[in-house]
Amino acid sequence: MLSISQTPLEPLYVIDTHALIWYLLSDKKLRLTALNIFRGAERGETLLVISVVVLAELYYANAKNRWFSDYQMVHQDLLSKSFFRFIPLEPLHIRDFEHDSRVPEMHDRIIAGLARRLDAPLISSDPLIRSADIVRIIW
Repeated sequence: MLSISQTPLEPLYVIDTHALIWYLLSDKKLRLTALNIFRGAERGETLLVISVVVLAELYYANAKNRWFSDYQMVHQDLLSKSFFRFIPLEPLHIRDFEHDSRVPEMHDRIIAGLARRLDAPLISSDPLIRSADIVRIIW
């Protein structure tokens, strides 16, 4: 039987905002399964896809909570990591809003829609995204 750390990784995963925040903070709220995916990405075993909406949410959450004294440095560090791929929000994606309407919050809908379009698992603890049942959630 394979342990969590030995489970083969998918080629890519989409990352939700809280998962990214908890990874950056080394917070114990990040489940072991999700942490092992981040570690696998650090080793070059998978890619982590991040919507630019997640970067915007990270900025605003940090402005409110002051986790990072220098957000610009955190932002630049994220952009420099080869295992992250940043995806812009495109006008065509807005047309998918109706398709993903079971996700009630706009930013979550964008993130879940990205995972659906890429046919990739979403690393998320969000119960509303999970209950929408439009993407495979890993947590």
